[in-house]
Amino acid sequence: MRTSLVRFARMVVKHKVTGYEEFTKLAESLESSGEPVHILFTGSKDENGESWCPYCVKAAPVVTKALDSAPEKSHFITVEIERPFWKDLNCPYRKDPRTHLVFLPTLLRWRSPQRLDGSQCANADLVDMLFQDED
Repeated sequence: MRTSLVRFARMVVKHKVTGYEEFTKLAESLESSGEPVHILFTGSKDENGESWCPYCVKAAPVVTKALDSAPEKSHFITVEIERPFWKDLNCPYRKDPRTHLVFLPTLLRWRSPQRLDGSQCANADLVDMLFQDED
């Protein structure tokens, strides 16, 4: 499990995590900041940097571009999920009421009803709206 942290020019802090425990620990720690937290759940990438999830491949450039419109002083977490882990119907991302994932990719605002599932994550207008809308 590894965590990385990158700051964008607009002060969006980008985090990348693998593993459910690492994700929940980070998301819970960011709650107290009072800053918006957006999370992209996506299929993990192989050694060539390609995801096993074709919908995630389509959504990735749309979400990356839309980060330019994300609120200043916000956080963006990318959670990469391994295919065998995702295919398990008891996968904790599916069971956790805070995430309740049904599709990959899923883009959501933490602790908010705002979310995009599956092919919606490749729609630039919807992604921009999710980043820009206030709770």
